[in-house]
Amino acid sequence: MWPLLARNFVLAISLCLSLAACDTAEERAEKYLASALELIDQGDLDRAAIELRNVFELMANHVEARETMAQLMLDKNDKSAAYGHYLRLVEQVPDHVEGRTILAEIAFEARNWQEFVRHAAQAVALAPDAPRSQIIDLALRYQEALEARDGPARDALRDKAERLATDNPDSDVLQQVLFDAYMRDRKLDRALGQLDRMIASKPDNRTLYTQRLGLLNELQDYAAVEDQLRNMVALFADDDGPKQDLIRFYVRRNQVNKAEAFFREIADPAAEDPALFIGLVRFLRDMRDPETAHAELIAALAVSPQPDKLKMLLAMLEFEAGAHDKAIADLQALLDQATPSAQPNDIKITLAQMMIQTGNVVDAKRLVDEVLESDSRHVEGLKMRATWLIGNDATDAAIADLRLALDKAPNDVAALTLMSEAYARAGNRDLSWDFLALAVDASNNAPAPTLRYARVLAADERYLAAEEVLIAALRRDRSNADLLVLLGEVYLASEDYSRADQVIKRLRSIGTERTLVVANALQARLLGSREGLEQALGFLEELATREDSALNTQMTLLRARLSSDQTEKALEQAKELVAKHPENPSLQFILATSHAANGNLDVAETLLSTLVQEDPNRMRVWSQLYRFQRLQQKDAKASQTLRDGLAIDPDNRDLLWFQAAEFEASGDIDSAITNYERIYERNSGDLIAANNLASLLATHKTDEDSFERAWIVARRFRDTNVPAMQDTYGWVAFRRGNLEESLPYLELAASALPSDPIVQFHLGQVYGALDRRADAIAQYQQMLELADDNDPRPQFKIARDEAARLEQLPALSD
Repeated sequence: MWPLLARNFVLAISLCLSLAACDTAEERAEKYLASALELIDQGDLDRAAIELRNVFELMANHVEARETMAQLMLDKNDKSAAYGHYLRLVEQVPDHVEGRTILAEIAFEARNWQEFVRHAAQAVALAPDAPRSQIIDLALRYQEALEARDGPARDALRDKAERLATDNPDSDVLQQVLFDAYMRDRKLDRALGQLDRMIASKPDNRTLYTQRLGLLNELQDYAAVEDQLRNMVALFADDDGPKQDLIRFYVRRNQVNKAEAFFREIADPAAEDPALFIGLVRFLRDMRDPETAHAELIAALAVSPQPDKLKMLLAMLEFEAGAHDKAIADLQALLDQATPSAQPNDIKITLAQMMIQTGNVVDAKRLVDEVLESDSRHVEGLKMRATWLIGNDATDAAIADLRLALDKAPNDVAALTLMSEAYARAGNRDLSWDFLALAVDASNNAPAPTLRYARVLAADERYLAAEEVLIAALRRDRSNADLLVLLGEVYLASEDYSRADQVIKRLRSIGTERTLVVANALQARLLGSREGLEQALGFLEELATREDSALNTQMTLLRARLSSDQTEKALEQAKELVAKHPENPSLQFILATSHAANGNLDVAETLLSTLVQEDPNRMRVWSQLYRFQRLQQKDAKASQTLRDGLAIDPDNRDLLWFQAAEFEASGDIDSAITNYERIYERNSGDLIAANNLASLLATHKTDEDSFERAWIVARRFRDTNVPAMQDTYGWVAFRRGNLEESLPYLELAASALPSDPIVQFHLGQVYGALDRRADAIAQYQQMLELADDNDPRPQFKIARDEAARLEQLPALSD
């Protein structure tokens, strides 16, 4: 009886397992989705999110699951995560009206103007009569009025928003338009009232409290700022952000004792999660001394439920103090201990990070592989692997890793930034900028991600968008010099001189040595832009003649004189500075540069030769010595300088670069490519090296591997405005057979670089391939007019032969 029952039981189990094994990935995904929807109905949003992530592991592009997850994140008021999911959704379904609408609304609330414009235009085009689209359209026209600096149009739209808000009190976009308008009108009390009304209707909206905090900072009502931060700590008890903001507030106000007292209130060494206590230890190290931090950490080991994490921190502090070998050995011992650690993967990642800093990349990669083999969703491990993949141009694999990381940690600023880098490397500028904006939002306008995004916007001459991003960050930290400097540069570039002057005054009010130097430099540039070069130099000269003028001020004036062709005055000043500071090698270097600017190349060469004899590791001096020798046509001596310098530092970028140019000029293209590959291997983010490498591969190589390599390196130039890079991208696209895609890039490059014969040749080749004979002949003739009779490059012969061949063909019929 029992054996038969046992056999039947085994058969039943086997049948169940075989049926389960027959479930397709799609069927399992649908089960997870159904479970998620049921959990949402029950109000269990956290477990629902886990089930939805299970769907994505099986089917990364499941539209309904992505819609559900995006809405779920909105319901949890995690707009940064929601934005990321809606971005994925519109990638899959570009005409998704709800997705575009919500992306526009979130981008507007985050003051991310570029992304707002992009998604708003789509939302309005897809559903022009929808009430939300009409509100978005108003906001879009409001943004256009801001960019056009059209005050009357902006005022009219503000008034219309006030009327519409009466009937649409829940419209976040309208409320944000009004808040922005009141801020721009400098009606700060009215703006504060507007924010208070918004908070009353959405008391759980963290962003609104952050905006209110920024406004109070702008009003310089620091008692109210402290009260607001204390209120936020209580309201958002599970969020460490307000706690950290309050500590930073006390530190900026030089209230270190108050900061420490609050830190000790919230940082319990016996807590299950030691993150806040770890923060306290770092605070003590930075604001007190390393010994105090070390003693606090040692005492906590006896009471902490997670001593391994504290031991990791202890090793990290020792590593930061310079005890690299001991720190690595301690972590290795922690891994090797008899009782397995509770966080072996975290220890391995920390150990890998230390190994990278000490140059042991091979073992670091091995540890990261071990971590991801045991936990394929380990966020830090995925980020580290993605970093290496991006560096190797394996962008698809990097994006896949980062999607896994962001599904688990949607607000991880480093992962969002890496995703931006991956998309930029793959040539998708829009998505790259999307993720930069997400990083700013997830960081709550922290300086580092804000600066990255604002620099990109400013480089694209989107000055208003850059201004908005920087101002949002400055509302949290009014005294951040880096943010203020970039804001000042944005105002100068956009010729908004009155606001640039305000930034300079704020830098002066901070009063540190650095901010005063930067303020002076911005003041000189402002005077140069507004009143002319003489006024700018006069200002710097006045500063330099003061008894208390710093050496930095003198150097600023000297460089300004050199760049404005006042070379004799620069040389005179350089001699005076060297006489006062004869042991300063930087001054000796700038004296040599001043001599060279005045035509005294032999004197400059002697000075630089002395500097490298004194210290051969002065690599910048080697580079400048090479330049001056080439200017004197001492080519053999210059080449020897290259060899001598590279013997000191074989990977020096500048020297490898000069040597590559020599190789290329002599026709040794393979050696030039080898040099650019070495530069690129050390820093694959070097755009100029990437351009030269891809250009040489596409121009001089004929094998498929070289074409593919050129494409992988050059695809990041898809949205470039740099003519040389437009030429490279267009030529690579042409060599891959994408004629129509290549044409606009090569036309722009040829127009911008009329004296470069190879750029003209490239365009002629495309015209010929498109059967535009007259254009091709004209292009070849323009190229040949630039030819040197002794130029050995094969493109000139090809151009002559092609022009002759095309001229002999019968005319095309109309």
